[in-house]
Amino acid sequence: MKAPREILLRQHQTAEPKLDAIRRTVVAEQLDNKATKEQGRKLNFVSWFFGCSNTAWREFIFSLRWHLAGMGAAWLLIILLNLNVGHSVALASAVPAAKIPPPQIILASLRENRRELLQVIQPVESREVRPPKLFPRSERQNEILTA
Repeated sequence: MKAPREILLRQHQTAEPKLDAIRRTVVAEQLDNKATKEQGRKLNFVSWFFGCSNTAWREFIFSLRWHLAGMGAAWLLIILLNLNVGHSVALASAVPAAKIPPPQIILASLRENRRELLQVIQPVESREVRPPKLFPRSERQNEILTA
């Protein structure tokens, strides 16, 4: 008994020369198209100067597009911040000098604010703890001395 592969090969043996002819014509057309495209392509400055085609440069630039967009956004942010720096001096000078309190009152209010913050931040137990002894002694030494 013959294998199915052998049966199929025998049936389609007549189609093999036709397929080879089609393959040759397609390959020849592809080679002709490539040759005409290369001849018809004009050299521009970038391809002439750097020795590569436009598509290579396009691919390189497109690979960097997210990096370039991020750098552009960073520079825009820097420019906006630099534009606002000049206006902050004008805003500070717009406050009349009569409304600014003397330095003693400002310092007193800052001290009061700090005291209130420390009261809120510190837990209750830490306020009632006695200060540590400078030379702590162990309990055993106290027992020996008192006995």
